[in-house]
Amino acid sequence: MGSPQYGRLILDGKAISRPVSVEARSLPWSDDGTRLAAQELVAWGDGPTTRVVVFDTERQTEIASSPPRNGIGSPLRFERGALVYRHWQQGVGEQEMRLSLGCDRAL
Repeated sequence: MGSPQYGRLILDGKAISRPVSVEARSLPWSDDGTRLAAQELVAWGDGPTTRVVVFDTERQTEIASSPPRNGIGSPLRFERGALVYRHWQQGVGEQEMRLSLGCDRAL
């Protein structure tokens, strides 16, 4: 599996994330190409604290995020009005979760 690789997300020449925060291998796009999801590193104490974020690629802005949690949050896929992601935490294991995007259109 290897260690995560974090960097800054740049879209069309514009940085849309904080420096050294986005995991390079977890970047699913919505079917229509207007949304991009990412794992974001929030802090690293005894281990990673991450959240998943969703960007509007047309406006180049963050439109939704999960709360920061200890462990690794990995975006999986877009579904109607939500992002499905996996959260893993040592001692707890894996959970599949949903982040509401507050919209009704199919992504």
